Amino acid sequence: MTPSWKHLYPLIKTAVLNLDSLDALLQQVVEQITQLYQAECLLWSGLEWGVADALRVFTTPETANRYAVSLGFAYPPPPVESTTVAIQQFRPRSLPTWLFDQQNAPRLLQLKTGDLILPVTSRGSYFGSALPRDRAANSLQFVVQLVRPADLVSTAEQASAGSFRGWTEADIESLEVLGSQLGLAYSALYWRQRLEQSRQQVALLGRVAHLLNSTLSPDEIVSQIMAELGNGLDCDRSLLIDLRLNPAVALAVWDAPDCELPALEPRQIRQSYWQNVIEMFMQGGASYLQLGLQEPTPDPLQVWLQDMGAQSVLVLPLFVQGEFFGGIALLSYRYPRSYLIDELQTVRQVADQAALALTNVQHYQRLWQKQEELRVQSSTQRASLRDPLTQLLNRRSLEQELEQLSLSAIWTVSPIFCVIVCDIDYFKPINDAHGHPVGDQVLQAVAKRLQGQLRRGTSAYRYGGEEFAVILTDTPLALALDVAERLRQAVRSTPVLTPAGSLDVTASFGLAQRDLTTDRTAWDVLQHADRALYEAKRLGRDRVYAIDPSREANSAAFSTETESATQFL
Repeated sequence: MTPSWKHLYPLIKTAVLNLDSLDALLQQVVEQITQLYQAECLLWSGLEWGVADALRVFTTPETANRYAVSLGFAYPPPPVESTTVAIQQFRPRSLPTWLFDQQNAPRLLQLKTGDLILPVTSRGSYFGSALPRDRAANSLQFVVQLVRPADLVSTAEQASAGSFRGWTEADIESLEVLGSQLGLAYSALYWRQRLEQSRQQVALLGRVAHLLNSTLSPDEIVSQIMAELGNGLDCDRSLLIDLRLNPAVALAVWDAPDCELPALEPRQIRQSYWQNVIEMFMQGGASYLQLGLQEPTPDPLQVWLQDMGAQSVLVLPLFVQGEFFGGIALLSYRYPRSYLIDELQTVRQVADQAALALTNVQHYQRLWQKQEELRVQSSTQRASLRDPLTQLLNRRSLEQELEQLSLSAIWTVSPIFCVIVCDIDYFKPINDAHGHPVGDQVLQAVAKRLQGQLRRGTSAYRYGGEEFAVILTDTPLALALDVAERLRQAVRSTPVLTPAGSLDVTASFGLAQRDLTTDRTAWDVLQHADRALYEAKRLGRDRVYAIDPSREANSAAFSTETESATQFL
């Protein structure tokens, strides 16, 4: 049968009319060329993207096995088990020299090995004369490499002198027409694909912008942003990482639903792996980093990729209010992934919106507190969130605020805060000697004095029986110490008048500040404050005792007239 482009024309026309994908078109073309020309066919695609990792080779597994060693296919071709032609994609790790020449000056040629090289551009095929250099790089779309078996080459009818060995004049003419038709079809599908990708990226940015205006919590917003990014960019895992700590903290993790990926463990995000990347981003050395396992210069981050089982990663820096915060990482596990310029621009915009979401955390926290205050004003909420005896917020309300402060997004970017825990000294003897009604009066008096010393918007909580707690937001330890001492003085300032007479009442105070390097939740800070309260009791009561992570030893800050002291651990 004489090969002819007419055999392929209906296939090409159908692919364009049906808006098939580029991969589907190329797979069908390779299969048909292999059969029509009785030749092995390797089709090199992805040249127009301008990125080495975008290159693909379409061929049969049998042909791929023959070229596996010389091209170093990233995917080892499977063994051929049948004679059925099945076209697959392979990723070459090394490129032949002639391919670079084709990128500079596309032209039909025959290699010394007998392989026929057919370049296809948006304007068809080029025979005899090369495309001008200034237009070549932007026009070459893919290259067809044809190899005829030796027995066919020796018996094939040769064309006139100077033609290509093993190929007839009719073969060359049909290949020329075929190249022209393929170039036009490929261009149509290529630009349709680019248009669709642009539409999807615009839609992605729109969905992320919508999230920022939603009523979701910061944790939910950040998680949804990473899910949208992972889906939209077709990666296997997307991470938002706080790189300020060691180990680094993954604030949000999204895994592709069709991939079974290894669990992300804290040891796998050691800050030391990322140190070079952190320094590069902080010094403005790069706006993004694409890294695979085959990089010539080893880097600690490559070790991390190997530990994770990933093939490549894209990392973009994340700055919150001008300060380096961490990064967004897109990991590919199934094969090395390279991102195009427009994709990088999309990820950059999403990263900026993620930073905006983290910046808004403080505003969200304050809004949540105001909403809580409004809810507390209702009778049902007052009954469930306020202590009926002292009218202070109760333990349930305290737990809700601790949970709110512990949200991952809020925890990492919220200002410093302190927790004060207070316990009335010798309260049990008061109950035992004078009865519970007198004890209740003491609790009410202490609660009123505590709340009266706090600024508007700061609440005291009845933490336990005779225990109280205060959360001081936006307050460093030094200022919190002043507040705690003022509270202590207020409790002991005047005796409490009761039916049993005037009772001198004192209280002990434990104080702790959030330490971002060791504390993981607000509950940890509360536990430190409880421990400080225990020390205040042990040292004699009626005193303030603070746990300061920046100090290694105890030191007395000041003494009062009653020999009380504010101390540090």
